[in-house]
Amino acid sequence: MIVSIDILRKETVQLIKQIDMQMEEVARHAAEIGIEGYKLRDAQGNWAMSPLLLAKAQAYATLVQLQAK
Repeated sequence: MIVSIDILRKETVQLIKQIDMQMEEVARHAAEIGIEGYKLRDAQGNWAMSPLLLAKAQAYATLVQLQAK
């Protein structure tokens, strides 16, 4: 399967948009229970936002690598 850099760029930007929507949902849920999104923890005590922030950072790193000459 051949994947062009343009397709990877486009899909990575779409992924960032999806991550942003998930982060907004976490923030909405946190607001419903009266706290800030960055303070929300999951049932195991882990920060709810951390995996999303990591995914977003990795997606941006991918974009940077794709744009490097």
